[in-house]
Amino acid sequence: MMKSSLERLRYRLENYLGWTQQESMHVWKNAGSKTEFKDIQRRINIYLRALWDYDFPITQTNVDHENIKSHKPFIENEIIHLPNSYSDLMLDLIARVPALEIYRAASAHATAHLIYSKNYFQAGSIDKWEKAVISTIEDARVEALSIRRFPGLKHLWARQHTATPSHNMASGDYLNRLARALLDESYLDDDSWINQGRALFEAAESLDDNQLSWDIGITLAHALQKKKIKFNSLLNRASPPYRDDNCYIWRIAKLKEGEVAVTALSYKSILGIREVTTVEIDSTGTRPRATSASESTAPASATYFYSEWDYRSQIETQAWVTLREKTPKSGDLQLIDKIVAQHNHLLSRMKTFLHAIRYEGVRRIRKLEEGDEIDINAAIRAQIDINLGVPPDSRIMMRSVRKNHDISVLVLLDLSRSTMKKVQGQEHSVLELTQQVCVLFANALDSVGDPFAIHGFCSETRHRVDYYRFKDFDQPYDDIPKEKIAGMTGQRNTRMGAAIRHATYYLNSQKSSKKLLMLITDGEPSDDDVHDRKYLRVDTTKAVNDARRDGINTYCISLDPGADRYVSGIFGARNYLVVDHIKSLPEKILLLYASLSH
Repeated sequence: MMKSSLERLRYRLENYLGWTQQESMHVWKNAGSKTEFKDIQRRINIYLRALWDYDFPITQTNVDHENIKSHKPFIENEIIHLPNSYSDLMLDLIARVPALEIYRAASAHATAHLIYSKNYFQAGSIDKWEKAVISTIEDARVEALSIRRFPGLKHLWARQHTATPSHNMASGDYLNRLARALLDESYLDDDSWINQGRALFEAAESLDDNQLSWDIGITLAHALQKKKIKFNSLLNRASPPYRDDNCYIWRIAKLKEGEVAVTALSYKSILGIREVTTVEIDSTGTRPRATSASESTAPASATYFYSEWDYRSQIETQAWVTLREKTPKSGDLQLIDKIVAQHNHLLSRMKTFLHAIRYEGVRRIRKLEEGDEIDINAAIRAQIDINLGVPPDSRIMMRSVRKNHDISVLVLLDLSRSTMKKVQGQEHSVLELTQQVCVLFANALDSVGDPFAIHGFCSETRHRVDYYRFKDFDQPYDDIPKEKIAGMTGQRNTRMGAAIRHATYYLNSQKSSKKLLMLITDGEPSDDDVHDRKYLRVDTTKAVNDARRDGINTYCISLDPGADRYVSGIFGARNYLVVDHIKSLPEKILLLYASLSH
């Protein structure tokens, strides 16, 4: 009775997923206890750090049990995505591979691609057979290079390969057997195609160039087609669970000759070289041509990964948002001169006001033996002590010291597409108003020497937050930042939390006793990949609270008339200003700065 029930269940599984009997049994045997990614993420991070001395960004992806492809790891925007759970892999009725080992193998394999797959392949000119075989060879190549450095990885990966000569029904079977043969020299397989692949791989003079994977893959793909076996579109579903979907190494779009397909920052810095790689299409259009330029130092434009808070799950997902610093475009300096000329009277008043508050008052330092003047109270006490025959305190002098400002301010600008719209009832746009504020505020602060920075941001989903540094704290306010301010433009959306976290990163590097982050925006946080309006609001609130714990006072100046309904919940009841009269904005920001820096 029990056997009949199991057979019916297996039959239903087989029909539902469209798997073979062998694959259904494989899933059935592996339906054991699960290990959750959230429980072992820290251990995986430590494991990779121990291997490469580098903190790779890793996050989880939810497994869709109706979509077998979602079980595969993948790499996107240099972030490693691992399934949110793995079950132990049963090799037979006794031996098994713990889920933690699968996570280790998957993360190690993904980092091998990030480090050694320097150039992307172009898929537009090849067929599905060639692409599948090239991917298998590339997997073997990066693993072989990793094993040279860490021989123990071989055992970690090899024990998860279970393909045997009896697997010979479809293309995926042969590719899995080839993968095992290239990794494990002790694996025996008498198939001529497998041995041909082994021989070509072993005969390679060097494994450093992934052109090897392309050349061997094309040769083997033609030979594999001669076997007259069917091509399985889900060829990787029965492959070792640790291997990713290989989308990272391919770029599908067809490009014209000479057009740059990809510019990627490789992880060769881990091996002592910082390398920027570009991939182009050659004149034949049949395969990629790679060019690279090595650098001894990191480029000025860098990529950062930030967490994001999900209020629904109450989880802060690490390395969820990709932020890239972009070099701002230069504009016409005459625009800056025009703003100064038009508001010269206002600028003079702002400078006078700032100079007046530059010193917060006088602080008297008492009980000095040498000073500028006598402390009358101390002198009287000393005379009383003398009259009483008690040794007097000789410290009867004092000095008056003016208290200086000790503050650093970063002005963070929302540069989303909405800033290009005209202000209601006026001729200029929100962006033009933002430029005016930056010019006047920067001129005034520069006149008194307070350290300040002007940065801006926009976004297009969590995979692309662009961050612009128009002026940095240690940069003089000369023609270079002025040209960048003149070249400001508005585009895309407003993923505010990531930008605040990055601005906090720069403010934390300042040694001032007071640190102020002033955000100027015309709307609430929003982005194309988020439909729940509350999601980014709550994440921004988390970013503001984190900045506050670092001692940074975050203040929002909103140009949105409807901001009262959400802005206080993000920044706090006393940390925002909704500007109704646009013309008074420069003066209001200056008064705000004075009050917050006092």
